[in-house]
Amino acid sequence: MTTTNDTAPSQLSIPEIRSHAFPACYICGNPGELLHSGLRDRLFGAPGTWILKQCSKSDCGLAWLDPMPLEQDIGKAYAGYHTHEDFSAPRDSWPRRVYNLAKQGYLAHRYGYREPPRSNWGKALGLLMYLASSRRAFVDAQVLYLPANPQGRLLDVGCGNGQMLARMAALGWQAEGVDNDPAAVQVASAQGLNVHQGTLQSQQFADGVFDAVVMNHVIEHVHDPLTLLKECHRILKPGGRLVAITPNIRSWGHRIYESDWRGLEPPRHLQIFARPSLSALSSLAGFPSCDCRAITRGTSDILLASQLLKQRAPGVVRPGRATRLRTGLMSLAEWAGAYLDHDAGEELILVSTKL
Repeated sequence: MTTTNDTAPSQLSIPEIRSHAFPACYICGNPGELLHSGLRDRLFGAPGTWILKQCSKSDCGLAWLDPMPLEQDIGKAYAGYHTHEDFSAPRDSWPRRVYNLAKQGYLAHRYGYREPPRSNWGKALGLLMYLASSRRAFVDAQVLYLPANPQGRLLDVGCGNGQMLARMAALGWQAEGVDNDPAAVQVASAQGLNVHQGTLQSQQFADGVFDAVVMNHVIEHVHDPLTLLKECHRILKPGGRLVAITPNIRSWGHRIYESDWRGLEPPRHLQIFARPSLSALSSLAGFPSCDCRAITRGTSDILLASQLLKQRAPGVVRPGRATRLRTGLMSLAEWAGAYLDHDAGEELILVSTKL
């Protein structure tokens, strides 16, 4: 997340991405107003110059590319994209062990995962996690705000290398994934995970078979997110939950860094949501109610990456102390400001329940 890549593969080496006009909001049909122009992919070298528009209705707020890349060409935007690296456990150390003990205690108390620590020391560490709000937001998102459901069936849409899938399986879920990227599927399958290749619709799952369907930074890559959410609704059991995490176009990071904000990522991020537009999409998909809010998980990484993009730092950069200190202080400010500004967080999380 903290890497920029102005030396990404030359845009001349990747075929042109064809596009079509997309003047109206996907959610409400209202016209779009210019938000950013002249956007380029400075991360992975996809070709083209892009325009981002935003819905003229303040109670929607959806942003989108206009013109929009053609669906049959969008794969070209992923030619240099990295979604299939292997993952490994962090190096063991005593701070890591203490942190894991605190996380275990917190997850047991908050979500019912495994037995709470038996020692008073372990219980105290778990309770301390409630005081560390920024770290707690990260841990909540790691389990996708899902309470424990031993042997509950979970589907990770756009599972990538399977890192989240492995985490949820370790917590007792019958976890399986689906991803379009054959390389990512190969990496995840090599970890012994149950992963399907293709789109969600192509899997033709039966009605009402999953207790949870989760998507982590997927919906912003999809041309037709309503159809995707309707399919999620169909395959969920009554009482099942859909959880989606996606960038927040109204975040403090976007307001500060504007066209340098890491969450834009043209042309792969086709539509970037605000709280009202994501809630409206959930309702259109058949979920009668939802909890949609901005979260501050990963704020420091997103702000740091945005700062590097602003500096036009070439290649892979190891940020200096001053840059890290600056974005660290900004992250703390955003965390504190989120108590007053409910749009402050860099990401949105949607939790919708099927009746």
